[in-house]
Amino acid sequence: MADLNELMARLEKLEDLEAIRRLKHKYCGHCDAGFQADEIAALFTEDGVWEAGEPWGNFVGPKAITEFFRGMPEAVSFSVHALSNEEIDIDGDTATARWRTVIPVTLNSEEGGVSHWMFCDYTDEYKKIEGRWLFSRIKADVVRSGDHAAGWSQGNDA
Repeated sequence: MADLNELMARLEKLEDLEAIRRLKHKYCGHCDAGFQADEIAALFTEDGVWEAGEPWGNFVGPKAITEFFRGMPEAVSFSVHALSNEEIDIDGDTATARWRTVIPVTLNSEEGGVSHWMFCDYTDEYKKIEGRWLFSRIKADVVRSGDHAAGWSQGNDA
């Protein structure tokens, strides 16, 4: 039978797992609600990194992350992050996670909005600071994207 200390450690791990899930869901919710820049940036550590490469870019620190997300509604007027396949590993006050996501989006252009599919793999790093989990890094790899009308089989491998 497990002793009290072991049970408390297991309970803390479960609470940490749930806190990390909720953090990722908050991030996605803020993105899908019009890219709420201040709220998104508040989910990061002071040296946090948001990284997606071309064409989106890489940003370090809450100020740069805020500025990036303030401009996102000009590029993307609609998105729904549908997360799956989570793998979360916790090591004390740090953690890593992998997520898959399908993101139907409307990409804006001078000709108007285009419905688009994006398939992304996220690799995240987290730090627990004063009892609160925050992102220290979000890395989004777009593995496939394509125009909705053409279907994802016509999309490009990113």
